[in-house]
Order: sequence, then C-alpha cells, then structure tokens
Amino acid sequence: MFQGFNESTIMYYEAIRKENCKRVYQDNERLYLDGVKSPLDELYFELYHYFHEVDRDLLSNRRRCISSAYNDARFCCGAPLKEYFYIRFKLNKTNKKNALGFFFDASLDGYKYGLDIYKPDASGINKIRDYILDNKHSAKKVIEDFNKAGLLELHGEKYKKAHYPKEDIILQEWLERKRISFIHKENLGAIFYGREILNNILSAFDSVKEVYIMLKEAL
Repeated sequence: MFQGFNESTIMYYEAIRKENCKRVYQDNERLYLDGVKSPLDELYFELYHYFHEVDRDLLSNRRRCISSAYNDARFCCGAPLKEYFYIRFKLNKTNKKNALGFFFDASLDGYKYGLDIYKPDASGINKIRDYILDNKHSAKKVIEDFNKAGLLELHGEKYKKAHYPKEDIILQEWLERKRISFIHKENLGAIFYGREILNNILSAFDSVKEVYIMLKEAL
C-alpha cells in the first residue's frame, strides 16, 4: 500500500543534483530503491486499480507507466540520470499524436499531477474545438463542473487575438487556447510524505474524469 515518499527520495535526488553520473547512482542505489522505485511501484498499483474503473484503455504495464532512473542516452546531454520521476497512464495511439494521459511528476522542485495531451498538434486542438462547438450545452456542463471542483488549473497559451468573442464566456476559456492541459502544482511538504498525496491525486482525477471522456471522444 502506498504511504507516500520518504527521506530517501530526497537524499537520492540531492546526490545526483550535486553530480549526475552513473557512479552516483551505484553509490546511492539503496536510496533509489527505497525512496523512488518502491513507492512508485506502490503508487502504480493504486492508480492501476483506479483506472481499471475509469477506462481500461488507459491500462498499461508498469514499464510503460513508470519512469526509469536513466535518461535516454541519445538526448541526455551529459546527464545520464533523471533528476525527476513520474507515473503516466496514457492512451496508446498508433501515431503517438494527441495522446490523452493522466500523470504525476515530481522532483526536488516540487510535484504536479493532472490530465495532459501528449505530443499535441493543431489537428488535435481543432478536433477539441469543433467538438465543443458542436456540443455546446453538454460541453458547457462538463466545463462548469470542472471549474466548480477547482482541484486542477486550466493551462495552455491563448491566442493573442480572440477568435471566438461571440461564444459563451465559459466556452471561450477553452476555445481560445492553442493547447490545453489540467494541472495542480505543489511544493514539497508534509503531504508528499504520506498517503494524503494519493487521496489528493485521486480527488483531482475524479474532478477531470468527465473532461477526459469528452476529450477522448473529441480526439
């Protein structure tokens, strides 16, 4: 059962922040196992059970959902070790574009969780926009319920010039964005070290569940 992260989590990432090399991982492997791998495994199984009830299309094996200790050697730029960790439950798509996914990310700088669209492109946001315009009443209800919950913040760059000034103000907040995501950010604190962080994550995911269903249909 997931009970939060611990001091080993912090100690491990402090070590690799000072010197990011394979030797540091080897010297601190026990910290990694106790502070990162073990709690991430526990969190994965808790979330797997949750998403089993939400949408089984999100379910993937552990290796696909959990970050590894090492960066991809092709892109690491001399930093072989990841200085952050994550869990992601994403929809599997053939072309990998506009893939909806729930996530939890953390590092020494803090943690965040929510719903995102991975590898978005213009066609994806256009499909979402068209869906909202074609289903204004139901889309507005979904957006209002999300806003009322207030557990995740709407993110995404807006157009400099309004494209839909005549639409309902509730819909405009989504229609006028080049991309869209739903995120809660937090500094590391007491919640990070206990089960309460899981309860907060699940409550936030619940608050965006209908949004996920709408966006999945749109995309």
